[in-house]
Amino acid sequence: MAQRFGQVMALVALTALLAGCFRLDTEAGVRAQLRTWLFLAQTRHFTSRSTCTAAIFETISGELRGSGPLRRVADLDSGQRLLAKGHAVAFELPGLTPNMVSEALMSVNLSEGLGLISSFVGPSQACMTEAFQNDVYLALMSPDTVMIYDPSHNALVLLHRPSQIAFFLRGNV
Repeated sequence: MAQRFGQVMALVALTALLAGCFRLDTEAGVRAQLRTWLFLAQTRHFTSRSTCTAAIFETISGELRGSGPLRRVADLDSGQRLLAKGHAVAFELPGLTPNMVSEALMSVNLSEGLGLISSFVGPSQACMTEAFQNDVYLALMSPDTVMIYDPSHNALVLLHRPSQIAFFLRGNV
């Protein structure tokens, strides 16, 4: 009986240990994805758990790469159509913050607008420190931030151009 109890406890401990090992992303995988869109430099922060990933990357430039799979749009309608087709979209809308873009998309298409917001306020928050959350909030509210959303990977990237910092957020919602 005691031996059986010991085996069960060992199995429970092993299961808990393995659950902690599973991550949604690897740093190398996220860097590979972002390298097609941005001019990446150092990683400042990277946290990935089974439900979320949150990372901060320095960039060499506040600009997007000119080639690659990312679709750049200057209006909401084009962005909404591309998102509906599953394309990754960079919203370069002068004067609009990423938060304003998300709200406008939500008014046009509720599910796509909520997808943008849920990448931030959903499970990805569990991977962020309070300071990280504050920095992301400032980027969300800045008209100098380009928002990239990839619906096929449920990934949100905020490129704050003046500071040349990119925030990467993903939740498994």
